[in-house]
Amino acid sequence: MRCASLMMAMLLALPWSAQAQFARLNDAVKYRQAAFQVLSTHVQRAGAMAKGEVPFDKPAAETNAALIEMLSRQLATAFPPGSDMAPSKAKPEVWQEVAQFKTHSDQWQGAAAKLSGAARSGDANAFKTAFNALAQTCKSCHDSYRNR
Repeated sequence: MRCASLMMAMLLALPWSAQAQFARLNDAVKYRQAAFQVLSTHVQRAGAMAKGEVPFDKPAAETNAALIEMLSRQLATAFPPGSDMAPSKAKPEVWQEVAQFKTHSDQWQGAAAKLSGAARSGDANAFKTAFNALAQTCKSCHDSYRNR
């Protein structure tokens, strides 16, 4: 846990403006695929607690929610213009509807922040409610901007 806390502190200390600078546009695709894979793991873990499949565990909920929140901010910068190449699952609308995509991203980041707050509170019901809201923002964006 101490190592995870230290790693989170180091990641949060990174300058956000420099995070999305990729040497090649294909690197952006690889980056976001890897980040979404990590995100998926933590969403599944948080979801299992929210759904009651595993007991609510405040430290685990806090860790997963913090990583989800951090990745929501990171991934907002991982769709630079021109990175709409295979094997990306992103629809062209990501780059054609920039303002709407940003709105989805902002909503997701807000929901992720609320999930972190609910996890820190230790209230399992608040965590479940916040997780369900987060899942809705994910679904909404996927419906509009992700190819299956």
